Amino acid sequence: MSLSEIVFLLFVVVDPIGNLPFVQAILGPLSRRDYRRVITREVLIAFLVLLCFALAGERVLGLLGVERSSLHVAGGVILFLISLKMIFKSSAAIFENGYRDDPLLVPIAVPAVAGPSAITTLLILRTQQHVPLGSILAALGLVLLLTYLTLLLGRPISKALGSRGISALEKLMGLLLNLIAVDMILGGVRSFLGGGIPFPRA
Repeated sequence: MSLSEIVFLLFVVVDPIGNLPFVQAILGPLSRRDYRRVITREVLIAFLVLLCFALAGERVLGLLGVERSSLHVAGGVILFLISLKMIFKSSAAIFENGYRDDPLLVPIAVPAVAGPSAITTLLILRTQQHVPLGSILAALGLVLLLTYLTLLLGRPISKALGSRGISALEKLMGLLLNLIAVDMILGGVRSFLGGGIPFPRA
C-alpha cells in the first residue's frame, strides 16, 4: 500500500469528522483556552496509545493469547453500546461522573480517537499487509495532525450548524457507527467460526 492509501484508510477509521458531535457534547462547557488545551492533550495521548500498538501491540496480544476475532468482537460491542447512546440519548451521557470537567484519556483519546477500529487497522497493516513501520508511523502522524486540526475547528463548525444540526449529525453518526459495530462483530464471529487467527506468541 502507498502512503496516501494508508493515510486515507486511517483517516476514515479514526473518523475525526464523525467524532465532532461527540467531542462538542463532552467539551461544550469549557472555555476556548481550556478546549484547545484538552484537544491538544487528548490527541497526543491518542497518538501515544496508537504508537504503542503499532510497535508492540501484536506482541502484547500474543502474550495474552488473544485472537484477532476476539479483538473484532470486543471492539464491535463497545462501539455498539456507544452508538445506542448517541442515537437514543446523547453522547454527552455516555461518560458521566465528571468526565465532562476534564476528560483525561477517556473518552476522547480512548476510544473516540484511538479506538478499537484504529487499533485493529494498525495490527492488520503490520501483520497482514506487511506495511513498513516507517510508513505506518508517518501515516499515523499525518492522520492525527489532521484530526487535531479538525477537532480544533469543531466549535466554528458547531456554531454554523446550530444545536439542532449537531444533534441530527450526532444521531446520523450514531446510526453509521451502529452499522460499523455490527459489521465488526459479525466479522469477528465469522473469523472465530473459521478457526480464528491468534496473534503469534512472543
